[in-house]
Amino acid sequence: MATDTTKEQSEPSQQIKQVRNIILGEQNHLVTESIKKEARTIVTDVVTEALHDRQKQDSSVNRILQPLIEDSVQDSVTHNSERLITSLYPLVGSLVRKSVAAFLSDFIEKTNQLLENSLTITGLKWRLKAWQSGVSFAQYAASQTFVYRVEHVFLIHRETGLLLNEIALTEHGKSDADMVSSMLSAINDFVGDSFLANDEGQKEQLQNVRTDNFNLLIKPGPSALVVAAVIGNPPQQLSNQLQVTLENIHHLYVDELNNFDGDDQHFTNAENLLRDCLLSEHKEENDNERKPWLAIGVLFIVFIYAGFQIFNWSRSQQLHDELIQLENEPGIIIRKLTVNNIDEIEIDVLRDPSAIVITQWLENHDFNIENISILERNYHSLSPQILSLRAEKILSTFPKVSSTWQGNTLSLAGKLSAINSEQLLSKLAVAGFSEELNLNTENLQLISSQAITTSKQIKQQIFEDLISRVSSTQLNFPVAGEKITTKMQVSLAHVFQYIHQLELLADELEIDIGLLVIGCSDNTGSKTANKALSVKRASNTAQALINKGLSKDKIFTAGLGQIDIKAIKNTARKVMFNVIYINKPDIDNIEQSTQ
Repeated sequence: MATDTTKEQSEPSQQIKQVRNIILGEQNHLVTESIKKEARTIVTDVVTEALHDRQKQDSSVNRILQPLIEDSVQDSVTHNSERLITSLYPLVGSLVRKSVAAFLSDFIEKTNQLLENSLTITGLKWRLKAWQSGVSFAQYAASQTFVYRVEHVFLIHRETGLLLNEIALTEHGKSDADMVSSMLSAINDFVGDSFLANDEGQKEQLQNVRTDNFNLLIKPGPSALVVAAVIGNPPQQLSNQLQVTLENIHHLYVDELNNFDGDDQHFTNAENLLRDCLLSEHKEENDNERKPWLAIGVLFIVFIYAGFQIFNWSRSQQLHDELIQLENEPGIIIRKLTVNNIDEIEIDVLRDPSAIVITQWLENHDFNIENISILERNYHSLSPQILSLRAEKILSTFPKVSSTWQGNTLSLAGKLSAINSEQLLSKLAVAGFSEELNLNTENLQLISSQAITTSKQIKQQIFEDLISRVSSTQLNFPVAGEKITTKMQVSLAHVFQYIHQLELLADELEIDIGLLVIGCSDNTGSKTANKALSVKRASNTAQALINKGLSKDKIFTAGLGQIDIKAIKNTARKVMFNVIYINKPDIDNIEQSTQ
């Protein structure tokens, strides 16, 4: 009997299950597939509300999205930094400009207030009265400047007396705001408990608290209070604004106020509503009374002084720029130029004797020489312009010599006696010319001087000068070189002319002369090879002189081989000349004694 009953009950259950499977499908796949088809539309309709509710419930949305956003931004910075910078540039630029504009605006406003309130007679009076009243100058100035001004606004939870949010014109510590909130709540409770209730049985509520420096306007609401600390006499307009702000807060934060658990983070965004209560109104004053005449006078003096200094600085810079042009003149170097002002100028210069005179240059450029102190030192300039001036002056005394410039090299042409040639080359050497650097004498020919009418002493001096000239001539050979080059031929031509002049003088001075040609080499290679190479160099040099007309009997060649002197052992590839001479009377005496 019991078995039949159980069987009858299970049959409907099986039937219901079969109907469900027909409608929903096995494991509800028909419903699931249908929902998936409309999932995007369904989620789109409720996604924002769902996120809002879940965030409000446990703040989990922020915890989930924050790491995802951070990773996304980091990935964008790493792989697409240029694109991110391009995207943020307009925003960052606007923020920077706004910040700078706000800073400048605040700076100008504070400067104006400082000038108006500090550098005027009224400002000085205010400072005295503020000191007598025992309040800060800023507070007293605000009370005299504004009809009213809201300094601070508080949002306080009515039941607990806790501070929910606050905003101020100037920064104050959070502890001060909490203290004000607690004191207001205590005072409000005291008033409500100590005085009679109104006709509706409600406790009395404070609406205004006056202190020496502030008026505290209190706007009570069902769940919160808005309190404004005001300097001056607040108008009805401020009371209305407080009421509007209080109603907006109750409307937007109704759930947070009713379910307040001591956490004020829910009211962070209420700061924007409280900011609307920071109202103020300036007093209308007579324009003449507000003008800071003392400040204007001080600024006028400052501007005149600054203008004078700027003019002096500008003029000094102009004079400096004009005087520095002196250095463009050849042969002049400015070591130091000091322009203290237009009446105190000091110039320390180096000047070549051939350069323009400093005072002449200053007069040509209309400078007042009396205001300029000049310290001048001489130096030897090698600038092309100065060298040209020196050469022109020297060559003016040698009319038979012509000169041309090939770049920075002076080329001489003409015919001179050995004596005059020696004089010319000596003067050019003193002036800064040398055959190795900037002097070409290939076309300068030496001529014989058949008649020498100078005294014996002068002839002897000339004779010795020519010997020195020959001894100072050297031929430089390349490594392992022994041939006479074209450049060497020029030097040998000079040597031949010197020897020819020496022969003429030697006859008059009764002197016999001979020319010693000495070859040498560096220390590379064997000593035997170097000895032979040095002999070959001397022989080739002697032969070249013989070809020019020098008697073979008056030439002696010698090869020294390598010269083991540490400083020159690697470069001693040379041929040197030495004039050997002896007086004829000495020779006669030697011959007689020998006989």
